[in-house]
Amino acid sequence: MLDDYVILDFEASSRWVESWPIEVGATWFEQSKPNTWSSLIKPAPHWNKQDFDVFHSATHRLSVKDLRDAPEATQVALTLIPHIAGRTVVCDQPDYIQHWLAKLFETVHLAHTKPVTSFEEASKELFSDEGLRIIDETLSGQAEPRRAGPDSARLASGWEAALREQNKRFTLEDSPSNP
Repeated sequence: MLDDYVILDFEASSRWVESWPIEVGATWFEQSKPNTWSSLIKPAPHWNKQDFDVFHSATHRLSVKDLRDAPEATQVALTLIPHIAGRTVVCDQPDYIQHWLAKLFETVHLAHTKPVTSFEEASKELFSDEGLRIIDETLSGQAEPRRAGPDSARLASGWEAALREQNKRFTLEDSPSNP
């Protein structure tokens, strides 16, 4: 069920129109177990370096200096592709994530044509009201790390908790009743 999804997060140079990704994090599921990968992103040569907002990046504890030795944007894009290929991309801010994903994929002359789905919408499709309650409880008890990999893993932990509870309930329902 969850193996068809990947939760994606980016940290970016700013929230402006010309912003570009500075970090990507992806959490995908294999046999309903989460796997997380993340990478800083060295800006592509054609990205507007003036669009780096030091105040915005300070919330992520990242600076331009941190990106100098990061993997090239093209390398990061090529590494990301297998993690999202064939999966529905889910995130908590679809408009921003769609923009930064497109910006990253432009570096390898590719386009991600499927729309990015909101975490809330995907959760409603996957889980019952009880599962949604568990997701909310799980996530409300965790601080947002404000880094791409941990942020995607945080959202995945909500799904993992809801799935665990759902499986526990199905196991109890399937067990023989006591005489």
